[in-house]
Amino acid sequence: MESPLLTDADQLTILTNSTILELLRQRFLQDKIYTWAGTTLVAVNPYRFINLPFQLNQPITSRKYDEPHIYKIAENAVNSIRKVAGEKSNTSVIVSGESGSGKTESTKYLLNWITTYNTHTPTKRHAQHLEQQVLSFSPVLEAFGNACTKCNDNSSRFGKYIVLQFDDNTSIVGAYMQTYLLEKTRVVHQGADNFNFHIFYQFLEGLSPEDRDRYLVGDAKVYQYAKSTPNNGYEYDSWSRFLQMWRDAGFTGTHQHQIFEVLGGILCLGNIQFVPHNDDIRISDSSEAFLLKSSELLGMSKERLSQLLLYRCISASHARRKSVFYKPCTLVEAESRRDCIAKLLYDNLFKFLINHVNCKIKSETHTSFIGLLDIYGFESFQVNSLEQLCINYANERLQLYFVQHYLKDIQAEYLEEGVAWEEIFLCSDNESCVQLMSGSPSIFSLLDEECQLNRIKAQEVSEQLAPLSGHPNLTCRHKDVLNKQFSIQHYAGCVTYSSTGLVEKNMDLIPADIETALVESQSSFVTCLIASNPPAAKGVPKKKTVLSRFKHSLDDLLSKLRSTECMYVRCIKPNNAGKSAIFDDKFVSRQLAACGILETVKIRSQAHSTRISYVTFMSAYKILSPPVDTKSAGKENEGLPKTTHFKNKFRRRTLVPSIQHNKGPQSLLSPDVAVKHVKNDDEMVCRSIIESVVSLDMHKLVSYGLSKIFIKSSSILNALEKAKTKKLNICAFSIQCAWRRYKLLKLHKLQDWASRIITRAVKRYLYLKKLKECQRRAPEVLTGGSKDPDANYVVCEYERMLSLPDVEVVAVKQGVHERMELHDPYNTPQVSLAREIFSKDGLVSIRQMFKVKVHFHVRASSILKNSHIAPDMYITQHGILDCIE
Repeated sequence: MESPLLTDADQLTILTNSTILELLRQRFLQDKIYTWAGTTLVAVNPYRFINLPFQLNQPITSRKYDEPHIYKIAENAVNSIRKVAGEKSNTSVIVSGESGSGKTESTKYLLNWITTYNTHTPTKRHAQHLEQQVLSFSPVLEAFGNACTKCNDNSSRFGKYIVLQFDDNTSIVGAYMQTYLLEKTRVVHQGADNFNFHIFYQFLEGLSPEDRDRYLVGDAKVYQYAKSTPNNGYEYDSWSRFLQMWRDAGFTGTHQHQIFEVLGGILCLGNIQFVPHNDDIRISDSSEAFLLKSSELLGMSKERLSQLLLYRCISASHARRKSVFYKPCTLVEAESRRDCIAKLLYDNLFKFLINHVNCKIKSETHTSFIGLLDIYGFESFQVNSLEQLCINYANERLQLYFVQHYLKDIQAEYLEEGVAWEEIFLCSDNESCVQLMSGSPSIFSLLDEECQLNRIKAQEVSEQLAPLSGHPNLTCRHKDVLNKQFSIQHYAGCVTYSSTGLVEKNMDLIPADIETALVESQSSFVTCLIASNPPAAKGVPKKKTVLSRFKHSLDDLLSKLRSTECMYVRCIKPNNAGKSAIFDDKFVSRQLAACGILETVKIRSQAHSTRISYVTFMSAYKILSPPVDTKSAGKENEGLPKTTHFKNKFRRRTLVPSIQHNKGPQSLLSPDVAVKHVKNDDEMVCRSIIESVVSLDMHKLVSYGLSKIFIKSSSILNALEKAKTKKLNICAFSIQCAWRRYKLLKLHKLQDWASRIITRAVKRYLYLKKLKECQRRAPEVLTGGSKDPDANYVVCEYERMLSLPDVEVVAVKQGVHERMELHDPYNTPQVSLAREIFSKDGLVSIRQMFKVKVHFHVRASSILKNSHIAPDMYITQHGILDCIE
């Protein structure tokens, strides 16, 4: 291998599984857990905290180097929902991998970066509030939905799709979460080296003595549903911090009390034991205290809960009446009814938490969204049941989606567009395994049929699968039938499933009398939990089995993924022991082969990351087109009908009716020729735009198809966006300059009018003053009898000034003043004074003369030459100072 410091497997000259494995190993040993595989990020779980040189609020692009990191995927997801190339798309980030590979932690990093990202001040406070609620709900959700397993100390026992909603400014306006198949059987039964959900251990260890007496009975170690505490220390000592996050997520003290009552009721319910009594059974004496506490917490009497556990209700309808019988339960039936109540309460409690937070933070109006998919990893235990069957089926469907709708579709698109492409063989196609599990016939359909026939014996289930034994992915031999098991060859390995309990778990039956008793509970919260999931409406088919409901929810999820742009984070376990600094080559190589990393790298090394239609590209970047020579454009269009020529080359060419409909002798081009001409013209325009922006050595990274342009490097798109922004800034600056010039020219015209009004008024005032002085000296001046030439000049000038308002000043008013007087920006001191003088027929008073001296004697500006107007222009200087002086 050339260098252990390569950041992308694309950079390897020899591309094989072994070279990719060696690259990952060398980077892992140097604490570089992230590596690019094309556009897919490979994350190797270090099983310890690593201090990487990245700040949460600092964009990766601001750094001088581009080291792979989970934050880069988050940044790409945010950038992808922006309006790039005229299109705005939704984005999904799919975090996949085996159980214990670090999917949950990777999702938390993505969620932290995206929710912290906010640069828009108008919605900053709202975004911070949403960020606080989303981030605070994450540990609450982990406590109720995650558990410690043999492979993972913090394994998600449900699937979740977190949707972050954005507005036009790429600011978060809301969020919500969709969940898939909570493993509720874990509440009542945990296998070897497996534990219950985290919340039970946090609840038992964190309660104060007063709360312990309120919600529990006795010591924390006596509870059967949480009889052994894991040694991982998963935040069980941080109860106060958990309660604070609980409040930050929007839960009140009343909610806390109600939820604690349900948790305490479930734990006490698990300690109710049954013993034989004559021919029936009864509740043991040691369980009386737990029975009493559980009935109090769940809002029913001790006798009612005891009857619910020991007797089952049988209803029989006759022609005219309905009969109800109560039949004593066997020991197995009583334990099953007890566990059924616990599972029903916890499952509905989990749904309540999700719905409560969704109602608070979900937005009804948004323009785009980012979805984070964190779903169960591939699992294989010593005993695998329906939960592992569903989990592994979900992984098979996601892998098939990745192969068919990502790898295959990319190759098909290149071939359809006529772009040069070397087809790559995909060895990880798992469609046959998916058909085995959910096709027709399939394992799912046979299990559903067993539920309809109410055949629950494990050996019968194995026998029913025998006809499918010829399938290459299924092993169900005679020995397996006797052992009540069967094996499926998954894309990630072979898993052996136990037939015991499959049908019962798939039926998921809840006795009607149990549901009725909980709905009639005196606890309003318990009633709300059970009544919040009403039966399906009349006429709407109800999906009765767990498998059918789970398959339907997966179909909805994949339909949503197909409508978004997908980004992938592949999480890898370095070893099966969960220890740090150990890299098991064989174990990692199997994971790389299973998830198709080699095929991904090969395809991405040839593929183009961005594919944009010609119309969209021209609409987005037409402003970057170089100037078109009209003469050369005319030569290019020679031979075409004149009606097909357009002055604007960036409009989509619409063929004239004679070409579109091919009518009569006017049809000069066939439709095929016309479409080819449109494509060639669009390609020419796109090519000219790109060649005018990017350097010559990057032209080879762009390919032109029949209807799309294929761009291999994101740097080309970044250069186009940068050039577009620069061009728009120049255009905006030109518009601003033109508008400011226009406003200043209008202001100059008005001020010029104001200067003439004030100048004439001042002159009239001064001549009138001189006239009065002459009249005082020689009264005969006004009668024309004076022989003083200066006095006669004063009289002539005064009479001329009196004639001006009737001719010139009125004309100025009609031409300029009336158009300007309603505009506040032009209401400068000199204009206001001119209007005041003009309203008095051009006569100025002594007070107004004082204003003239104050405003214009000290502050008079000049007009700069070459048509540039001084920004602080007040009035022209000519005439005013001379008159005042």
